Amino acid sequence: MQHLPKILILNTAIASASRATNATTPSHRDGWVSQPDGRGTFDILWSSLFTIFLCTWTSLHLNVPSLKEGYWQQCARKFKWMVQAIMAPEFIVAFATGQKAEAKRSVVEWKELGFDNWTMRHGFYANMGGFILQPKDSQSFPVNSKQLKYLVTCRYIPYPHITAKEVWDKSKQDGFQKTLTMLQTGWFVIQCLGRVIQRIPLTTLELTTFSFVFCTFASYYQWSNKPLDVESPTILHCEISTRDILIRAGNLPDANKPYRQTPLDFIDNQSPSWLTEIQPRLHFRIGPRERPLPRFTNDRFPVIGASPDSILLFVVILAYCCLHFIAWNFSFPTRVERILWRVACIAIVGTSFIFLACETYQDGHRLGRWDRWYIKLFPKRRGTLARMNTMEKRRREREFVPLWEFITMSPVTMVYTLARTYIVVEVFVCLRSLPSGAFDSVQWSEFIPHI
Repeated sequence: MQHLPKILILNTAIASASRATNATTPSHRDGWVSQPDGRGTFDILWSSLFTIFLCTWTSLHLNVPSLKEGYWQQCARKFKWMVQAIMAPEFIVAFATGQKAEAKRSVVEWKELGFDNWTMRHGFYANMGGFILQPKDSQSFPVNSKQLKYLVTCRYIPYPHITAKEVWDKSKQDGFQKTLTMLQTGWFVIQCLGRVIQRIPLTTLELTTFSFVFCTFASYYQWSNKPLDVESPTILHCEISTRDILIRAGNLPDANKPYRQTPLDFIDNQSPSWLTEIQPRLHFRIGPRERPLPRFTNDRFPVIGASPDSILLFVVILAYCCLHFIAWNFSFPTRVERILWRVACIAIVGTSFIFLACETYQDGHRLGRWDRWYIKLFPKRRGTLARMNTMEKRRREREFVPLWEFITMSPVTMVYTLARTYIVVEVFVCLRSLPSGAFDSVQWSEFIPHI
């Protein structure tokens, strides 16, 4: 106990000296410190989901809504098509390609009439319901390029003098939104390529997101001249009534038949589409019940024809399907999941080829391509002359989606839906167990030349 005062005095002296040293000596400091070398499951999930959202929401160029629809109705429709884009992004590319082909055909038809200022933007704008016809004492309804051409040719309305710039001014193309999408998708693609080059494991979610980016770029290209999110259409006033238009068109095929979509169905009845061909066979109806249609639906099947765009579509669909084969030997949580992934990949490729084959064959009938080839190959064969004389009539009377195609495509669609659903679900289920290398980050310094 006699040494206790000495110990207390010594501790007090040491503490005082320490305080004096801290007061005069600067604390330890560090320069630039890199973040931890790795990433978490949330990082993978957030980056992929944000990229998928941008790819699906911003790339959708839907048709003009009806004048009576509110903001939330339009959002609900766009959300429905966003889900469709997630389940089958290659079909969105197909819709975009078909709409571009229709716009191209409209440019040719209008220029044959001497209207050289009709552009691709006019074609897209007309076919998306940008022109609303308001007949005298009748209900208004949208008219597409073919129907508008008929009205102008018959002098029911004057040619709509709206420039391509005025059409584009109606578009809600947000430069910031598109720039954000391009930056995010570009950075995501660079990240994926960097992981592949450095042999760092890639998750199935990132691979699937990469395929979305691929389809998004294709959709952007095909829809590059289509206005985005147009809300206010152009009203075309007509001095005669709908009844008078139909009476004067009495000699034209189908003009005396009851219309199903709009009074100008005898010019173009919006076929083929889910609304006109599929729903009546399934005995249920989803979509506008009002007649004439207050807007053009977004489910019209693409009639592409033989063109470079059809080749591009084939390449895009084939590439999209084959991208999933990259995960053939990925590390899955269980062996069963890997086998199911492989089966789903094969099913998607197989059903896509069947769909393309059926649509190519039926597309030839819709456009009369096979009849023209038959006439060229066998000009002197008996029945060729009769075939030539009735070609247009048979083309109009032929069903756009015949019974054989409906029966064939029903099981094909079911198989594709099951396979695609499994892939969409599996990419998230796989996150429960990933190889440790999947959490490593790309070492960007290795891409910088150095000694």
